[in-house]
Amino acid sequence: MNCPSCGKANKPAAKFCKFCGSAISANYKTCANGHNYDATLAGCPYCPKPAATNTTQDNVTSAKTVLDTPEIEPEKTTLNTKTTQPETPAKSESKVEQDKIPKENKPPVTMTDEIKPGEKIKKLVGWLVTFDLKPEGTDFKLYEGKLKIGRDQSSEIVLDDPEVSDEHVLILCGDNKILLQDELSANGTFVNGNKIDSRIELKDNDEIKVGKTSFKIKII
Repeated sequence: MNCPSCGKANKPAAKFCKFCGSAISANYKTCANGHNYDATLAGCPYCPKPAATNTTQDNVTSAKTVLDTPEIEPEKTTLNTKTTQPETPAKSESKVEQDKIPKENKPPVTMTDEIKPGEKIKKLVGWLVTFDLKPEGTDFKLYEGKLKIGRDQSSEIVLDDPEVSDEHVLILCGDNKILLQDELSANGTFVNGNKIDSRIELKDNDEIKVGKTSFKIKII
């Protein structure tokens, strides 16, 4: 408490100023800023009051509510309006079988045996069978007439093989005979391991090699 006479600070319980000896009234208090005020008051009336804080408002401001949460845009869904036709069982099975063939073993060959409109139906006389194109084997039907093997797309059996000529070999079926004739191919045609220079008659189970592909003939 400050002395009301000299203004110097004394102990709170002091009754007389230790500096000037004046009596210090017990009915007064001294605030932190050195003001003497009535002891019955809760605070110093001379000091500025602290700014009132709105606790309720602060609590409301600091509290997070559902309304404060930013609106989340719902995920957009794009509908596919294209209609997908289901595959028929035949197409599905064919696709599965094709997928089973490793890419490196897919046959580099095409076979043309469709009957054109107005064309006479030919008699089946045998097959050419090979295991070089697919592990499970591939067979080509032999009908009466001519069958050409080569790289050219006009051939009945087209082999995508650099060792095969465009028109490599010709097979003739008729009069109960099956004949083979090399068409002056660059790398030749082999039957049972022998290179063919002239037309020969084929027999059942003869092996024909054209480029990298070997065929075995089965005669009916």
